Amino acid sequence: MRIFLGVLLVVIVSGDEETMLTTMLGDSVLLPCPCSERNLEFHWQMEEPNMTLVFKNNNTTSNFYPKYKGRAQIFLYENRDNCSVLFINVTADDQGKYRCSFHRQEEYQRLFVYLNVSAGYTVCQTANNLSGSVKVFQCHVKGRYRKTEIQWILNGELLPKSKTTNITHTYTLDAPTGLYHFNSTLRTELNGTVEPTCHVKAKGISTIITHECVQRNEPHKKDPENARYRYLTIIPIMLLLGLSLLLWRRWDSQSSQRIREVGADNLYC
Repeated sequence: MRIFLGVLLVVIVSGDEETMLTTMLGDSVLLPCPCSERNLEFHWQMEEPNMTLVFKNNNTTSNFYPKYKGRAQIFLYENRDNCSVLFINVTADDQGKYRCSFHRQEEYQRLFVYLNVSAGYTVCQTANNLSGSVKVFQCHVKGRYRKTEIQWILNGELLPKSKTTNITHTYTLDAPTGLYHFNSTLRTELNGTVEPTCHVKAKGISTIITHECVQRNEPHKKDPENARYRYLTIIPIMLLLGLSLLLWRRWDSQSSQRIREVGADNLYC
């Protein structure tokens, strides 16, 4: 699990710090709030789109709002000058504006954090029967966000259903991985040199697209006819090699015998 700690933008407005963060759906993100020399009480609160208490610390209580229990962490107990909060397994509902508030001596301090959540998708578009009267285009999408919209665009304009164009959408959830598999099929009788493209968008949050088509290699199937042909080809070659080796050994034996006979004749001379 990745944890985004980087601050993309920090500005000062009327003494209040404003921080903008971006994280991916399902990741973890740290909302920073340095609070040195603060008084005991402080709290985190979502300001927009809905005002919701996140965490509150005072003389009597120190806990998270029920919505954040079990998936948020505070660092106050390790370092009293660190009022940052860590969100784990970020959801689309976590997107919004947050405020960290506390008193430093006699001054009221506020730090604002804008959290932007993005959904990532891998998209693969394929085409079939392009030479036929009905052309078929398919869009395969994988992502972790269910609220996803797939549209077909042609020449910069939305391609709607019609008498000559049929569009179907299906999706399944792969429980072990938590990934949604979306499929959109476009069947059209429209003719033209420009192919339509599928457009994927997450509803309510920003979208990050990666185009990737993974080819599945089919297992190699053995052809018995080819196997028999290979065996029939190998057998004569092995016989030829064996015969060549036998002839060579016979020739080598005869040559050695002649050398010994010549050596013996020279000895008696």
